[in-house]
Amino acid sequence: MKKLIALFLALIMLLSFAGCSEGGEKAETEVIKITPERGTVSEGVYENETFGVSFEFGEGWYILSDEEIATAMGVAAEEIYGEDAEITGDNIYDFYGVKNETNATVSINYEDLGTIGEMTDANYYLETVMTSLLANGATSGIADAVISNVTLGEKEVPCLDIVFEYSGTEIYQKLIVSQSGTWMSTVTVASLSEDELSDLVGKISFK
Repeated sequence: MKKLIALFLALIMLLSFAGCSEGGEKAETEVIKITPERGTVSEGVYENETFGVSFEFGEGWYILSDEEIATAMGVAAEEIYGEDAEITGDNIYDFYGVKNETNATVSINYEDLGTIGEMTDANYYLETVMTSLLANGATSGIADAVISNVTLGEKEVPCLDIVFEYSGTEIYQKLIVSQSGTWMSTVTVASLSEDELSDLVGKISFK
């Protein structure tokens, strides 16, 4: 089951970034420039000061290395696009953790969307994610998908709630996004329990 949860999470990550990197018209308006930096993990807390994102995961988690994240993304790419798939774009896959006891997963990623008009709007970003999920056909197990808002820390941010059905098992996911200049921060939480999902989301903070 751990492999299943990790794969679904990787699929969501890949589809969201692939979908939001396509199309759109160039915007002429001035945007804030951000120099991205990697986050840190210390004593059960992930924090990225550049993007103002933190997650208090505590004990009992397995945190994947960069090499393991790359492998997970490669598996997802092959599942969706075939053996010749390549992951491109200005993406930072910064954190990917699995809770040992329950197999819940949390990933934190950043993508530079440049100046491509509406694509730099967080709500439009999530709408594009939903379109990508349905268009690729790799997520035929989606039972429900709803865009809403959630307040985490100092910010109210949009999120996409997704329910998967796989072999009679429901998997709950929440994609939370926040815009910083031309960059989009995406936190993806997945669990077999709605209560656990809510608890994990409550440990995420945006500044």
